[in-house]
Amino acid sequence: MSKRLLSFVVLTALIWAGCGGSKSTTTAGVAITISPTTASVAGATTQQFTATVTGSTNTAVTWQVGGVAGGDANNGTISVTGLYTAPPVLPTTTTVAVTAIAQADTTKTAVAVVTLTAPAVTISISPTSATVVAGTTQQFTPTVTVTGSTNNAVNWSVSGVQGGDAIHGTIDTNGLYKAPTSPPKSAITVTATSQANTAFTASAPITLQFGNASLNGTYVFLVNQGDNSSGSGFSYRGGTFQADGAGNITGGVSDANSGAGPTNSPFTGTYLVHADGRGTMTFADASGSHTFSFALTSSTRGQIIAFDSAVTSGFIHLQDATAIATVSGPFVFGMSGDSGGPAAAVGQLTFSGATVTGTEDVNIVGSVTQGTGVVGSFAVGAGGRGTATLNTAQFVFYIVDASTLVLMDVDSSGMRIAGTAFGQSSNASLGLSDAFFVSGSAVSGNKPYALAARFDTNAGQFSGGVSDVNNGGTVTNPPLTATYTVASNGRVQVTGSSNFIIWLASQKQGVVLQTDSSVVASGQLFQQQAGFQSVTGGYAFATAGANSAGTTPQVVDGQVTIAGFGSLSGTEDVNTGSVQASQALSGSLTISTNGRATGSIVSGGSLNYGFYFVSPDRFILLTTDANTVLSGVAERQCSDCQF
Repeated sequence: MSKRLLSFVVLTALIWAGCGGSKSTTTAGVAITISPTTASVAGATTQQFTATVTGSTNTAVTWQVGGVAGGDANNGTISVTGLYTAPPVLPTTTTVAVTAIAQADTTKTAVAVVTLTAPAVTISISPTSATVVAGTTQQFTPTVTVTGSTNNAVNWSVSGVQGGDAIHGTIDTNGLYKAPTSPPKSAITVTATSQANTAFTASAPITLQFGNASLNGTYVFLVNQGDNSSGSGFSYRGGTFQADGAGNITGGVSDANSGAGPTNSPFTGTYLVHADGRGTMTFADASGSHTFSFALTSSTRGQIIAFDSAVTSGFIHLQDATAIATVSGPFVFGMSGDSGGPAAAVGQLTFSGATVTGTEDVNIVGSVTQGTGVVGSFAVGAGGRGTATLNTAQFVFYIVDASTLVLMDVDSSGMRIAGTAFGQSSNASLGLSDAFFVSGSAVSGNKPYALAARFDTNAGQFSGGVSDVNNGGTVTNPPLTATYTVASNGRVQVTGSSNFIIWLASQKQGVVLQTDSSVVASGQLFQQQAGFQSVTGGYAFATAGANSAGTTPQVVDGQVTIAGFGSLSGTEDVNTGSVQASQALSGSLTISTNGRATGSIVSGGSLNYGFYFVSPDRFILLTTDANTVLSGVAERQCSDCQF
């Protein structure tokens, strides 16, 4: 290279350097500061930060929140100009770092500490309380004022669950509440919670009423009336029906048996559910029109009585569509009816393949036959309706669910009985404390009969046993003393002041047959649980029996509210062959530590009652009155109770 060319290159380089050249920035001495260095920022509000870079002509910065460029929804966001926006809902950690990073030297940073605060909120909702019918909606509207924030949004919850649930009802983000199909055990509350400050809420209690939507689906029903000593009183009807939730029975089928012989026919009809869970249902089949009164425990079960010239009582249960294809395993059954006079039977049946085997104990007009073998066959048809031959008797059955069947003898003569079978568990045993009732007829004199009792078990003996007996209007309260043995198949033999055979379905329930020669009576046993000393709430109930002379059968169902163990109130429907609808009732009761209570119910006339509390959710009723013999069960009206 010539000297002249070299001189030109050097001169050019010096001139370029003096003019800034490629604009490269010298990083030595770069520093950065942020203002302010601390800030308290309310949710959904903003804070301006300023970064100052020295030691470089490149003063640009990159902003971060919590280590994330530009921030995020959880900790807040920041713009390229340093405007920080706090999140509308505060994160779990309310201290957030805002960082400015010098672009001239990314190792140089400045940090400001932001403390997120919840703003003061004024919040209310309208309406402040609501009465809502099952299956319908109620709009709630919030009014929210937030100090220092524009976030007026709320989160909705029902009874502590955001968005609600199937038991208490659901609510959408706009505050539209959808009621469940029947009331739960606990109270229902709708709550609006401020998003800006979750410490501020407004709530509204909801009173949920039953309605036509409370009866929606396919139900199995059974109503029956056992015979009297004259051999002229029995009748039963059972089957399935489809309720559409709007007051229509779109289809159904029933089997019936009485002194006129068995029938089977399809039907359609209508129904109406009142606010307290009581209702009426009417359907027409080949035999004519039939009317019923019912009292719902929930949308899945209830008590029912005939409400026309028939005087029968029983239950309705929602059918489990997943369980109607077949029946399998052991069941214990309890049935009552007629065989030239009052008859009842309990026992065990095992369904396997297409065969049935089992054992039964029978009381026919006071003649007790124990341990009779049962063999037969069965088949399940459409809709869970099945047929069975048990020894020589012909039965139809309806599957309620995998552990419950309705059984009805459809013979035109001989023993004709109907009742319920319960799936038997492998750990069937008597509880430490139990309560039970049986009802039926005296063998002679055409007198109705009922007994209710409770006892403790103690090494093969009953202890603490008390009972109420109403035999044709003669009321006694004998102590229940007995010894018992439990077989491996769940059969319990009770020998004592009165004699019984109990077949246990589980630790919680069983079926009972009184084996004294003077009466024919059957019923159910329940394990007695704690907590009945402080019962309040509404119950659906049904009782059945007759006047003490046995000349007028009688059934009752209704709704009763217990207010703090003292006062009773409610409404009942009565059928004595002529119907009395919507009769107001009142009364009182007092309870002892063993769950036995005494009291009275006034509806037209006054009747004395014995009450045996199985649990806070169920109790047995028995009239302790010289004029009437009635007995039955009451169940708490709640969708989430376990019976």
